[in-house]
Amino acid sequence: MTPLIDDKNLKIQLLSYNRPTADSEQYYFLEMSTLQATTLLPHDKKIISNKIFAYTDDDNYLDENTTDNFKNIGQFNDFFVTNPDFYIHNCDMELEDGISLSSHDDGEVSIQFLRNDCDQKIIIDIFNRYKLDKKIISILKNKLGHYIAIDEENNITGDYKNFDDYLKFGRS
Repeated sequence: MTPLIDDKNLKIQLLSYNRPTADSEQYYFLEMSTLQATTLLPHDKKIISNKIFAYTDDDNYLDENTTDNFKNIGQFNDFFVTNPDFYIHNCDMELEDGISLSSHDDGEVSIQFLRNDCDQKIIIDIFNRYKLDKKIISILKNKLGHYIAIDEENNITGDYKNFDDYLKFGRS
């Protein structure tokens, strides 16, 4: 494992579940890096489209010619693991099987997929890998659209009706 995947500075603190459409589900994780999520996907998972905004400290921006060459998750992961100077500011990827993954500031990850028609294994893999209590999944599903804050022992420390409420009342 690389330091990027096992980043000790990022510990999932806030989760949310939503149904953006009648046919889709979406999970949100705060304090999760893009690579922490993508390395849990199969390497051969095809990338249908992507929009990636990444740069280095010396303002070297990743160009579309490079990102257009990412045909699968393995190629995406390999590039960013071998080029750790690139900071992923925003990432939006459409993957095969109706999966969408997006991240912001390389610390907020959303994963969306078609309900009952897609392998949702990545959600279980995230919960297992980052030692999240799977009981939280049912809590999230019963609190549609809410943002649930947790501590390092998986205790719920806050329940916010939306992200703005979290920003206003929940940030320490």
